Amino acid sequence: MKLIEELRKRDLIFNATPNIEKFFEKKGTLYMGIDPTSNGLHLGNFLGLSLLKRFLLNGFKVIIILGGGTAKIGDPSGKIKERPILPLKTLEKNKKQIIEEIKNFLNFPASKLKIIDNSLWLDKLSLMNFLRDVGKFISINSMLDLEVVKNRIETQEFMSFAEFSYQLLQAYDFLVLYQKYKCELQIGGSDQWGNIIQGIELIKKKLNKEAYGLVYPLLVDPKTGRKFGKTESGETLWLNLKKTHPFKIYQFIINTDDEIAKKMLFYFSFKTLNEIENLIKESERKKEERLIQKELAKEIILTLHGDEVYKMTEQISHILFEKKFEEINEREIKIIKPALPFLKVNKNYNLDEILVSLGLSESKSEAKNLIKNKVIQIREIKNYLLIKKGKKHFGLVEIN
Repeated sequence: MKLIEELRKRDLIFNATPNIEKFFEKKGTLYMGIDPTSNGLHLGNFLGLSLLKRFLLNGFKVIIILGGGTAKIGDPSGKIKERPILPLKTLEKNKKQIIEEIKNFLNFPASKLKIIDNSLWLDKLSLMNFLRDVGKFISINSMLDLEVVKNRIETQEFMSFAEFSYQLLQAYDFLVLYQKYKCELQIGGSDQWGNIIQGIELIKKKLNKEAYGLVYPLLVDPKTGRKFGKTESGETLWLNLKKTHPFKIYQFIINTDDEIAKKMLFYFSFKTLNEIENLIKESERKKEERLIQKELAKEIILTLHGDEVYKMTEQISHILFEKKFEEINEREIKIIKPALPFLKVNKNYNLDEILVSLGLSESKSEAKNLIKNKVIQIREIKNYLLIKKGKKHFGLVEIN
């Protein structure tokens, strides 16, 4: 099956420019941008990286633009308020961490995958030349038509000229990559569509050449409205195991609703379409076993961290969810300790304060109600308290 057909069957193409089939036939060069506005990649970035991997495995060349230049301003896409300006030292530190994580996931030779910092050209731009060479080719009408700009205007929320100009810088990136690397396609999340179109128009007007754009759908939890990759409490799930224990990612996926899990399976899994369809059919017969979620969690953890870490997450899951709560022993406490919210207290502890500190309750009054209604279970093992809220939330306390 051709890659474009597979992407359509997986519902990975939210929108694409006309004639994009030409690009797929040529197996050309494409790019995706990642701004180092955080000190690492999170689970929300995983979809874009997985899509790049599909292109690489099918013989395309990929460029990842690490936006050391654009991050100095900050992309307003998807943001309802102005981004804070990050210190340059922070951006440099973030870049190093992100490059390391990209290479860990996309282990391809430099002939196939390039990671380039757009500060190489953006930092050299003079204002007057930029306005002449780029600003004269982009209409203010199209800039005002971007969804994020319209939303800020409608809500009368502040948008700086710097953020407003971000789309011009991204368009210029595309122009530079087209000229230097014959890069003809830009991909990104669906919130990047307007920015991508600006680059395509700039290439058309300046070079009289055809370029292409493709955006993938952004997964949003219908219950919380949050983008994919954040827990119910709003905690970001980082791909770096030093920042997020893999068990949290494992449990996040296991607890995903069936319909979202099916979408995720098509989006993230590298199983064939036949294998996915067969798994979905089997899961319909065994709904209580959450087969889709388990297979997806397994594949993602194996991809990110390898077999040893996956076996550890399975072991932790077995202890917490398959073993009787009252039978968990001290040896198992030490196994699950790194994966749970953890707190050290003295002997005169207050249980409702502990529940709030562990994130098992939003307030003391809610904590008191949880205790009163016997929603909270406690397993005391030597100097540890293993706390369980409902069926799937845990915390661990060490008493000094």
